[in-house]
Amino acid sequence: MGNEILTEVLTLLNDVNCTKILCCADDEGCPHPAAKDSLRSAGGNILYFEFIESSKTNRYMTRSLWFDKKVSVLIITPDKKSFSITARPVRAIVSGKDFQVFYREAAEKYGIDLSTVWVLKPEEIVEQSLQKRIAEESERRPYFIHLDRLKKEA
Repeated sequence: MGNEILTEVLTLLNDVNCTKILCCADDEGCPHPAAKDSLRSAGGNILYFEFIESSKTNRYMTRSLWFDKKVSVLIITPDKKSFSITARPVRAIVSGKDFQVFYREAAEKYGIDLSTVWVLKPEEIVEQSLQKRIAEESERRPYFIHLDRLKKEA
């Protein structure tokens, strides 16, 4: 993963016009996707503000941290480009000086209490936009083509 694409995509996390979805797995490995506007980037990492201590997302994020499991973040831009980030939770901030800074920021921005600040380390970024994926697959697998496209005109 190049620093240029990392910086570009992480910058999108701070764009209020982008849709952001966090996906972690439950106890049985079933995906749990949730739209999370509180995802943002900071210093090459992803921060996620969780407001509800007992939420499923908070519980599944804790499990991911404890058992070294990856999570996924999907970003969809207003012009319908999409990027999937595979990340690993590396820290849950629930107290201390850093937490107080984030707590005040969240109170001002969202008007509610903050439970946890999750720090995620990005490991892989893939552009998922349809046209980009079609071009990549056509180049990597030129023989994977639907038969009706091979039909010769009579």
